[in-house]
Amino acid sequence: MTDRIALAIDPETNDLFLSADGNIATVTSAEAVGQHARQRLGTFAGEWFLDTEAGVPWLDGILGSSYDPALAESVVKAELLDTDGVTEITSFAVRFDRATRGLIIDSIAVLTEYDEEVKV
Repeated sequence: MTDRIALAIDPETNDLFLSADGNIATVTSAEAVGQHARQRLGTFAGEWFLDTEAGVPWLDGILGSSYDPALAESVVKAELLDTDGVTEITSFAVRFDRATRGLIIDSIAVLTEYDEEVKV
């Protein structure tokens, strides 16, 4: 198994993260897998022009009509388990906010191929 390397993305701003010395930071191994899973959940189906099959069907499949908690959970979990390097979902807590019509991810953690658990 080789180490995965990715550019570090700030989870608050979804922008590139700079290290203290001003260089672009990277993440490796389990942290890179967790970051990739987080990015997949933040991508809307059809959004990426190079692969219109990528992403979660947030508008059409989950939030576009009446909210179905079982469907939402199964779609989100399937996207997580389809992420390269994710071997298992170890914790999963989401809820629907009727006021904003949004799915709030309280906490998700996955086990990676590096035998490390990371929070998504």
